[in-house]
Amino acid sequence: MSHITRCKMTLRSKGPVQGSTESLTRLHFGAVWSANPAEEDAIYGKYTPYGEYVVNVAADRAEHFEEGKDYYFDISPAL
Repeated sequence: MSHITRCKMTLRSKGPVQGSTESLTRLHFGAVWSANPAEEDAIYGKYTPYGEYVVNVAADRAEHFEEGKDYYFDISPAL
């Protein structure tokens, strides 16, 4: 049986990768949190209270991501 952990993160910043020979964009995500137990972010904050994910992607793929928007990340073992 595979166990999956789902994180909810906000895209904090997005910008070009300096010095890259390819057209890359760096995406920096941070975990969500809320003190209000009625909000979904409070549930995610309880189980994944802190987290960062930074990735460089092809610039044309980065167009699909918006700063300030929330995204889900599912973590599961690779097969």
